[in-house]
Formats: sequence, C-alpha cells, structure tokens
Amino acid sequence: MVLHSALFRVNMAASIVSQTVARGLRGASANHLFLDKFKCARVSSRRWLNLQEYQSKKLMQESGVTVQRFYVADNAPDALQAAKRLGAKEIVLKAQILAGGRGKGVFDSGLKGGVHLTKDPSVVGELAKKMLGYSLTTKQTPKEGVKVKTVMVAEALDITRETYFAILMDRACNGPVMVGSPQGGMDIEEVADKTPELIFKEVIDIFEGVRDDQALRMAANLGFKGPLERQAADQIKRLYDLFLKVDATQVEVNPLGETPEGQVVCFDAKINFDDNAEFRQKAVFAMDDMSESDPTEMEAAKWDLKYIGLDGNIACFVNGAGLAMATCDIIDLHGGKPANFLDLGGGVKEKQVYEAFKLLTADPKVEAILVNIFGGIVNCAIIANGITKACRELELKVPLVVRLEGQHYCFWDTTRPVTIRDQCAGGQEDPVREWTAHCSRQRPGRRCQESCGRHCQEVVALKPSIILTSPFVLSCLFPLLSPPKPQGMYTNPSALSNLSPSSLIMNNCNIYIGAPLGNDLAS
Repeated sequence: MVLHSALFRVNMAASIVSQTVARGLRGASANHLFLDKFKCARVSSRRWLNLQEYQSKKLMQESGVTVQRFYVADNAPDALQAAKRLGAKEIVLKAQILAGGRGKGVFDSGLKGGVHLTKDPSVVGELAKKMLGYSLTTKQTPKEGVKVKTVMVAEALDITRETYFAILMDRACNGPVMVGSPQGGMDIEEVADKTPELIFKEVIDIFEGVRDDQALRMAANLGFKGPLERQAADQIKRLYDLFLKVDATQVEVNPLGETPEGQVVCFDAKINFDDNAEFRQKAVFAMDDMSESDPTEMEAAKWDLKYIGLDGNIACFVNGAGLAMATCDIIDLHGGKPANFLDLGGGVKEKQVYEAFKLLTADPKVEAILVNIFGGIVNCAIIANGITKACRELELKVPLVVRLEGQHYCFWDTTRPVTIRDQCAGGQEDPVREWTAHCSRQRPGRRCQESCGRHCQEVVALKPSIILTSPFVLSCLFPLLSPPKPQGMYTNPSALSNLSPSSLIMNNCNIYIGAPLGNDLAS
C-alpha cells in the first residue's frame, strides 16, 4: 500500500527537513549524503535546540577548540567598541539569525549582505546600525525575513585551505562516526555527489573514544601536513570531547580551515543536541534562542504535540510519525497540499486533541482538516471526545474529514438508535436516516445488552447527496463506502457537535465528516 511505502516516508522526511531549514534553522548539513555513500542508515536529526553561531563558538571555546576571537553586541555603540577591542587587521561583522545564506541576504533597511568585512572599526558601528532591529531575508528565511537582534564582531582570518569535518551518530555503526573531506566549504554537497572517494569515515569506539592513530589518519586524509597534521588531530579529539560533553548528536565544522600563519581553525560550526538529554544539559538548553521559533510550533510543544508547519491548505491530524508523513505524501500525490505535519503520539489525551484543533483552525491557510487515526495504542474514544468538544466550542467552519479505525469498542450500555440530521445541498435540514449500531464483539465479562443474541453492526445507507467531502481524498486515502453494506456515516461539523463521542466509535469503522457542497479539499 502507498501508506506504508518506505520511499514515501523517506521523501516526506526529506521534505519536512527542507521545510524546517527553509524557516531558518541552522541545523542543515551534508551528513546524510556522506552516510549514503557508505551505505549507512539514514539518520534523522531534528534540531529542537536552536543556537546562534556565537553560542556554538562559545561552547567550542570552552572545550579548547580553536576559533576566531569574537564579541557579541546588541547595539551599534557596543559593536563599535568590540571592533576596537579586537585590534585585528581585518574585522568580520555577522548578523546573528538561525538561517544560512546570510552573506547574500538583504535587509529591509536597504543594506545588502548579512556578513561584511572591513579594516576600519568605525565602519562596524555604521553597519551595525543598518543591521540591528531590521529584518534580514535570505533563501532560508520566510519572505518577510527575520529580525536581527544581535551581531557577532569577530577577527577576520585568511584561509589558505578549507576542509570539512563532522562527528555524528550513525545507527548502522551503533555509535558515533567521524566524517571528513579535504574539500570543504560552500560546495560540500557537490563533493559527495561527484567525488565520493574524497569522503573519509572513521568509526569511533564508544569505550575508547577517538584514538591517536584515528585522529592522525583523519587529519592526513583532510590534507594537513607536517606540524599542521598533529595540530588538526588535536582539534579533532577536542571536538569529540565537546560531542560527548554536551550530549550532541552531531558536531559539524565547515570549514575546518588552515591559515597562512599555520593555524588550524574551526571557522563555522553547527551543533545538534539530543533533546532527551535536556535534564542533564540545563545550561546548554538554557541558551536556546526561541525568538525565531514558529509560535505555533512552540504552542504545540507545550502540549507534547509534534507539529511542523507547511505551505498547503489541508490540515493533517494524525497519530504516528510514519502515518503522518504518509498522509501528507498521499495528499500531495493526488494534487492537494498539506498545511502541516502533526503527530499526536501514542499517549494522547482529550485535552491534547482539543488543543491540536485550536492550532489547526487558527491557521488562516487551512481550508480543510483531515483526521486520520489508526487506533492501536491510541484510544479512539479519546480522539472522539476531543473532536466533539472542538466542534462544539471552536465553531468549526472548514470541511472536516475524520477516519477512525481501531480496536476500541462502544455501545456497551445502550442500544438506542442515534439519529443524525444534516443539511443537504439545498440548505434545508433533512433527516438522514436512522441508524443503529451494536457491539461487533462481546466485551470480556459482559454481554451485549441487545437481547437478539447477535453481535452485529448495522448502519443504514445514506443518500449520495450527503457525501459532501472532496472525492479525491476519499478515493485515494480511504475506500468509499457504498450500499448495501456501508460502514460509516457522513455529516457536517455542525451535526457532529450534537453527537455523543460514543456514537462516533465503532469497531473497524471508517467515519467521514464533510461540509456543505462546494467546499473542495483540493481548492
């Protein structure tokens, strides 16, 4: 089935990472490309902790890694004083935002470029005035750009040669690996594609750490010679110490450069952290810069919801990352565009369902909501409670498609028929047939209260005019139900708000909730 296609899952994972980077996270790297060359498992490094460049450099300094001398300023006078204190021949001024491509970015102040070189300290103050408080737009930021609140004033060093070095977790090797290339810099992805023989890898024994011979071999493979080889090996070991010290999942240095004065310097670094280690890395996680984070993602995180905003108009409400990615994939495959990735997880509570609906309906781009729940660990009754509460209190105004399937039963205590009223295309309220459902299997220790002795499920067919959802979603994602043995019901959000949660759940039942005709999910 398409829903379980590994290819679709991988592609969606890539698209989600790309989308995350496009909103400004500096965690993008080439490690996946390198691992692929060695037939290693694809590692998903989701960057929850976002550090600015100067923060990463500070962590490296504390571990003895060689970096440029630098200061940080949040106003122009401080930037000017920092430039004077450096006393460097040349100074580099960098706008601090969580996005790449700063050098070619544009400020709404009219200044071009978020990275500037100068030999005159007074120019630093003038440039800082045009950076601080203004929005910088790059290829990796939203269209409106990101407001710059701090700048880094650093010593500019000449680089005679650039290399690439990273330490990252590799599941195929059951631990960390070193990956390096003598050709670093901006075009590292091309190196992986065109000259994979220039990518070198060393597996690290977690009990021994980086051995001297490994560090020297990697330094030699990176092209360092003579005294620089020993110096580079020392930097490699210090970077591994940092990797362990901060519970990182990746430390990437690009470039690891060589200067004319004979120094090996880490010019730029991206560090990914294990968010499960927050309890013992409180000082590191306290550095998290939340000012550029998506407010919706931050709100979702408060309710333990995994949410990533996308650019489409069909909101997705799904349990499980794999099913969530596949749902986004298949919507895209059939011409729709998902508005988000949302994984409820297995231990979801009714309040989380309600809050998730609040987040989805608050997005002005959303023109429809698709709920796709497979009830394995998740109790579908909890989902139903949250949905009915959301429909009552949030006055849902967009088309809604709900699919619940699982092993949680209802109707144990009642055999009363449930009557649903809906509005047909003419806008008049019309009885939509009475339907009755009994338990399809006995509950342990209890008998079905229906004295007929049957364990059955019976639903009366609905008129075709009541099927009011976009046919492309139903036809590709869920089987359309047809008489004489329908398994679900079709209604609109207003009718849903009058239902009890128990009337939404039937064993192995698909439920579709639509909206008035003319509202197309694909629009």
